[in-house]
Amino acid sequence: MQLTEKQADALLRKDLRKFCALYTQYGKDSLLLACLAYNCGPGVVQKSTVLKKLKSGNRDIFKSYTAHCRYKGKFHKQLHQRRLTEFATLFSK
Repeated sequence: MQLTEKQADALLRKDLRKFCALYTQYGKDSLLLACLAYNCGPGVVQKSTVLKKLKSGNRDIFKSYTAHCRYKGKFHKQLHQRRLTEFATLFSK
């Protein structure tokens, strides 16, 4: 089944809203966490250093966030670039 661009966009937004709802208690960081959950899965986020740091009030998460760039256990340059872009776009100081 092929989706139109409009259908794909609607599906992405629906999924992202669902993940944002999981992290509403993190305020301005909820979208960043939702994005990570969308890409890696909410289970990964629940066990992540990113979430642990944010829970403790530590917002120094750059290295922890950008470390989520492995595929089948190996560093993946494009995933690393994606995390850098997500962080730069979605992280609010």
